[in-house]
Amino acid sequence: MTISDPYLHLENLDDPATREFAAVAHERMRAHVHNHPGFQALCDDITAVLQDENQIPFCQEHRAQMYHFHQSADEPKGVYRVCSAASYRAGLPEWRVLFQVAAFDEVLGDNVSLAGVSHCVTAPHKALLTLSADGADAAYTLEFDLAEQKLVDGGFHFPLGNNHIAWRDEDSVWVCPAWDERQLTRAGYPRQVWLLRRGQSMEEALPVFEADEDDMMVHAWRYLDGQGAPIDLLEAAHGFYRKQYYQIAADGSTRPIGLPETAEIAGYLGGQLLVQLRHDWQRAKQRYTAGSLLAVKLNKGELGEAQALFVPQPGQALDAVETSKRFAMAHVLDQAAGRLYAWRFDGGRWQAEPVPDFPGGALEITDQPWGGDVVYVAASGFTTPLTLYALDLQQMELSVMRRQRPQFDAEGIEVRRLSALSADGTAIPYYHVGRRHDAATPTLVYVYGGFGVPELPHYLGNIGRHWLQHGYAFVLANVRGGGEFGPAWHHAAQGVHKHRSVDDLLAVVADLHQRGLSSLAHTAIQGGSNGGLVTAAAYCRAPDIVGALVCEVPLTDMLRYPYLSAGASWLEEFGDPADPQHHAALAALSPYHNIRADGCYPPALISTHLGDDRVHPAHALKFYARLKEAGAPVWLAAPASGGHGGGTTQAETAQELATVLAFLYQTVAA
Repeated sequence: MTISDPYLHLENLDDPATREFAAVAHERMRAHVHNHPGFQALCDDITAVLQDENQIPFCQEHRAQMYHFHQSADEPKGVYRVCSAASYRAGLPEWRVLFQVAAFDEVLGDNVSLAGVSHCVTAPHKALLTLSADGADAAYTLEFDLAEQKLVDGGFHFPLGNNHIAWRDEDSVWVCPAWDERQLTRAGYPRQVWLLRRGQSMEEALPVFEADEDDMMVHAWRYLDGQGAPIDLLEAAHGFYRKQYYQIAADGSTRPIGLPETAEIAGYLGGQLLVQLRHDWQRAKQRYTAGSLLAVKLNKGELGEAQALFVPQPGQALDAVETSKRFAMAHVLDQAAGRLYAWRFDGGRWQAEPVPDFPGGALEITDQPWGGDVVYVAASGFTTPLTLYALDLQQMELSVMRRQRPQFDAEGIEVRRLSALSADGTAIPYYHVGRRHDAATPTLVYVYGGFGVPELPHYLGNIGRHWLQHGYAFVLANVRGGGEFGPAWHHAAQGVHKHRSVDDLLAVVADLHQRGLSSLAHTAIQGGSNGGLVTAAAYCRAPDIVGALVCEVPLTDMLRYPYLSAGASWLEEFGDPADPQHHAALAALSPYHNIRADGCYPPALISTHLGDDRVHPAHALKFYARLKEAGAPVWLAAPASGGHGGGTTQAETAQELATVLAFLYQTVAA
């Protein structure tokens, strides 16, 4: 089936006409939304909160040194700094700046931001800096000596690309290059693995592996087992959820590891792989259920005995796995609330160890220094500021490292867990946060609902400060497609069933109205990326149920998404429009193809960044153009800089949030 596309030309970002279209639309948005009274004061206040020196500095710890990336008004691009672990724990960190990110603009002749710092674990003064080009996923990699505070002469330096570079040891790295089209899969990711030793050129590097062009990507890395020898592994991803793992020998040869293709290696300790299962695994006479965590012995690529460490109960989901010197640990969601589990290998078997209780809400393992048994964990709730804890697994002692100051007055704000019935009768849980409970309450409903990613209670910070404190409400919808309740919750809204995420969101909105917690004119839906698809599809399907749409870096053209930026890597999530059955489902879902000509739509704010090389900006540009043509009250935020994650400075981040808030003040809160 062929569907005409009058805005196909907007996919060409190299065309000056496309850039002009985006610039004119962006200025039109600024003239309308940024004209809201107090907009600049709102930006300034959000920026001040983001730059508050009392914010918790989350660090990487290496050999009793705490490393931290810090942005401020004086250093908008940020600095990388260090203090002693003793001064950090005492609450009086004595910071020393190691480098300024802005200095690399001249070195590289590009506008760069810091996307990551990878310390060589055995020589942590050596670091690989990932420097994003204008906020995009594509980045440069430079080797930096933190002790000498300079780039390493003749070091591991790599040109711009979606490369994967990982330390093997102080004098060698795994290189998965992506700076030449011949190195790429059709999805635009690396398909080659090389071992590069210090002093070698890429021409002298050892070729290890090459995937097929139709595969998604490859990458290689080293696990440093605190109890034994290191292990080198390679992942060849056939799709987003299907992959083959290989063990790499010292001579660079590879041997496949016989795991199920949807299993995920999450760690390595004591000669055993820690494996997460997305589907059931029948192995000999033993069946392991989806969502479980296994410890599987590995010897020269051969799998041995397996032991199930965690088997999910109803309502539970395995979220993250980490290892220390002697322990394996897991962050588990239980009815979307976080819990930590820990196991010690003792007497030839893994033994569960009791872990101290954390307060309710979201948990995140923020750091685990190599070679020890201390782990850092952050905890928060919708109205509870972040607290950073240190957990000593040997002693099972929990201590508070930092408490974030409250950013808003939470007095009288109630958090309720409710549920709605979706179109097929499935109960869809959601959180309602607010002081008021009446139909006139301006309410923002946030959703993601894809790729098995969970959306959890988290401190609302500036949303609390500039939304909840006005007496407005915030709703977090745990729709299918997310990972809040394990693999089955995700699988239920994959492929031809993706519409269920939209069904679930509309059910949550209808339930809010039926309970009298809000009403059509006062309800806005918001989502980004996959959440942008879900909200845009809901907006097009049922424009008479919401008062406004905030649609950020979205997918909207579901018939052409595989041909735009990284879209080919998401076929397993959304389906393939080249498949007739999938095509029909995608055509019915696709927001861009389901806009009516009558213009009967509530106000919409659509956003993208022209530097986004993950979700192509054309999704937002084309959706905006078609809505505007239909007479909808629609605005487009499309700054020239920034990538899929947004702007690269705190001022840019503040302006993006202020734009959303001002739009909501003008619509559902007017």
